[in-house]
Amino acid sequence: MKELGKVVIGGNLSALLYAYKNALPLIINEPSIPHQFQKIDSLSQASLWKKLYFSLSLSGLNLVGDKIENLRLEDGKLLAITKNLKHFNFKFTEAYVFCDKNINGLDKPLKKEDDYDVFDWMIAKPCEKHEIEHLTSSGPLAKDIYFYPTERMYGTHKEQKDLLAVSHLKERQLTDFEYSDTYARYKVLKMMTEAGIKGKKNGISSRGQVNYLLNLEVQKREVKKSRMDLYKDTQFLKFRYDSAESLLADENNCHKYSLKINKYLNEKQSIY
Repeated sequence: MKELGKVVIGGNLSALLYAYKNALPLIINEPSIPHQFQKIDSLSQASLWKKLYFSLSLSGLNLVGDKIENLRLEDGKLLAITKNLKHFNFKFTEAYVFCDKNINGLDKPLKKEDDYDVFDWMIAKPCEKHEIEHLTSSGPLAKDIYFYPTERMYGTHKEQKDLLAVSHLKERQLTDFEYSDTYARYKVLKMMTEAGIKGKKNGISSRGQVNYLLNLEVQKREVKKSRMDLYKDTQFLKFRYDSAESLLADENNCHKYSLKINKYLNEKQSIY
């Protein structure tokens, strides 16, 4: 059984940042890569997550990679079981928990988290080429729409775009049809029409340019809790709710070993 001392548990950007900044071993109970449009200022959160993952793996601090199926915690002991049924046993003095997914042995939370981020990935077809990248609206459903070059066609097509609609819903709304991906599709279609986005051109009539009706197809819906449930700290477990923004703001407080890894990677800029 390997002795760890202090350890970080979690797979979100905050967990990776905390492990990196403090040169602590990390156990990823569930990878949570930010979507490609999430940014802190102009910094891509997805790019930063991947860079931190690589740096922690290179330094030997990413202990089990991203293949964990289940964790069991009990009085300073940790059992990690991977998807191919490998077992890893660790002892620790203190664990900083950033995510409670796939963990057995936690006490009942003091408060259940009720906020969810919902991602509806949609295909826009037939759709004319446009340069719009972002639309926003009032209300929790399809609060933000991000357009990105389609990945359904070979090569680069910057003006041929598909989209992601991001909603912020309560748990009860997840099963309400008025907040379903069908309603999200209707709202997105309305927002695109109001923004002047049309279907592909379909010839000329006596009234002028004719366009196909704009149509949207929902590819998939992803649902994620906005934050971890609220837990009471114990002797061995400390639950952390730090945002990535707050951890990045304190960029000077970084362990020297992490800086050495940065230097080894020969990056032109800091990992931040």
